[in-house]
Amino acid sequence: NVECIERMKEEYCVITPSYMVFTEDYSDLLNTHIESGADITLLYHSVNNAKERYLNCNILQLNKQKGVLSISRNQGTAQNRYIFMDTYILSKTLLLEIINISKKVSSMYTLSDMINAKCEELDVRGVSHKGYFASITDFKSYYNANLDLVNYYEAKNLFKDNWPIYTRTNDSCPTKYFKTADVKMSVVSNGCIIKGKIENSIIGRGCNIEEGAVIKNSVVLSGTRIGKDCLIENQVVDKKAKIVNVKSIISPSEEPGYINRGDIV
Repeated sequence: NVECIERMKEEYCVITPSYMVFTEDYSDLLNTHIESGADITLLYHSVNNAKERYLNCNILQLNKQKGVLSISRNQGTAQNRYIFMDTYILSKTLLLEIINISKKVSSMYTLSDMINAKCEELDVRGVSHKGYFASITDFKSYYNANLDLVNYYEAKNLFKDNWPIYTRTNDSCPTKYFKTADVKMSVVSNGCIIKGKIENSIIGRGCNIEEGAVIKNSVVLSGTRIGKDCLIENQVVDKKAKIVNVKSIISPSEEPGYINRGDIV
């Protein structure tokens, strides 16, 4: 990407991840970086559950002035950590310089590796992120991130009236709830037929939850059918699967199960 970066007229670069979910006004972040006079600004999120989550993420070691001392892998040895959100702000000139130096040091070096090696030479500072944050790096973190948003207050931290999230629309009729339906603490998409019980779960578009079915702590993707009197707990059920021939699929909460897309179980 170096040739593309070199052609850009902008003075600063903002680098962000594709696997993390959060909202951030980068205009404000850029202004904070410029006003601070730092060489590099890194965005981080303070967490108190780093032993169980974010094990595939990097963490920042900060001094009292929020200067970055090092970037290292989260080893799960402490609960309170500053999770690095893989978001960088720096000048285009410095970015190109770091890329060229990194290439000479090792072809295995990442941008974070090189910045970690340069922490003593450069003025690298951390800025704290506020609001909802999820890092989706494996199956369990995908499961956790979905169920996080069942919580209304967590969802309000991500979905804001003045900050619309645009996606491809798929219009269909409203979901129909029958007299036998019982839905608690769940997010149910449009176009569903709900006759069973749903608790603390995410239900995608166009699902058919038949009478007597019970879904707990699960993520059910679009077009899925859960048959009569089936119990589904701690599962991710992929699109257009049909669970009709078994009566119970339960996994431990720490190891959620997975039903393949289009499977008939």
